[in-house]
Amino acid sequence: MSTPAPAPGPSRGDRAGLWAFVGAGAAITVATAVFAVMRIVELLSPDPTPVEVRFTGLPVEVPAGSGALPAELEAATIRVTDMPVASLAAGVAAPVITALVTATVSACLIALAISVLRGTIFSRRNTRLVSVAGIVGLVGYAASELCRTMLANGALAWATDRQVDNIVFGVAPAPYVLAAFVIALVSTVFVVGERLQRETEGLV
Repeated sequence: MSTPAPAPGPSRGDRAGLWAFVGAGAAITVATAVFAVMRIVELLSPDPTPVEVRFTGLPVEVPAGSGALPAELEAATIRVTDMPVASLAAGVAAPVITALVTATVSACLIALAISVLRGTIFSRRNTRLVSVAGIVGLVGYAASELCRTMLANGALAWATDRQVDNIVFGVAPAPYVLAAFVIALVSTVFVVGERLQRETEGLV
């Protein structure tokens, strides 16, 4: 009885691309962690802290020659020296969540890339890695953006003595719905691929 030939592995070019992907994932994780530390230090510093604020269309006047041009302000960066404790906590939590989510997603995708380098594409482990990376990324980045929104709204209300009590949720639903669809599609592809591979191996 002849032994079945092993499945062909990635080509040299594929391996180079996968290793580049692994390196990029590690670099992104480190960079995100560094920026998170810098942002936390910035928030806890006694110096004025820049905070990006979104508006629902704040009426402003733009100088135009001898008069003024009516306009609506959608976003701005304010510098504050004080803010509510809850807003500060949310501001610190945002980069921490982003760093943790980025590290988790990168770790899952790096493990997936290494598995592919070893010649295994569809497996239960790889399916779980794809699903975990997608769910953690989707939920985590939304939570991080929510924390940034809490920071912005609280800092603005505190700085203006609530004369501008801005309540804007900074997470647009459409990109997250699309991302959820893509994640579900990719996870389904891996589940189907894993099943087909098991069936194929059973016929050998």
